[in-house]
Amino acid sequence: MSQTQLNALTFPFADVPAPAQAIEVADGIFWIRMPLPFALNHINLWLLRDGAGWTLVDCGFGIDATKVLWEQIFSTVLDGKSIHRIIVTHYHPDHVGCAGWLQAAPSCDRSRVR
Repeated sequence: MSQTQLNALTFPFADVPAPAQAIEVADGIFWIRMPLPFALNHINLWLLRDGAGWTLVDCGFGIDATKVLWEQIFSTVLDGKSIHRIIVTHYHPDHVGCAGWLQAAPSCDRSRVR
């Protein structure tokens, strides 16, 4: 892509979320960006306000660094509400890697998540 083409792109947000930060991009829809330890250096994940809880869309790569960031999100973003749903969009390790760990996390309502 040329510099002219890059300059023509419009971005709705001036900054991307820092690790363990969530940016509300629309009412009840939060953008999370998790780092990855390889050439594609991040993945975009989503938290959706879901009634009395949350729905997660994609899970991040299943390594300790990602789990630490999720724990920070649990304590700062979830506002005391539990995770009710986990949606994995496809079976790449950066999307599904933390699914089992998230389902077992204390912030997840295991009676509801399937």
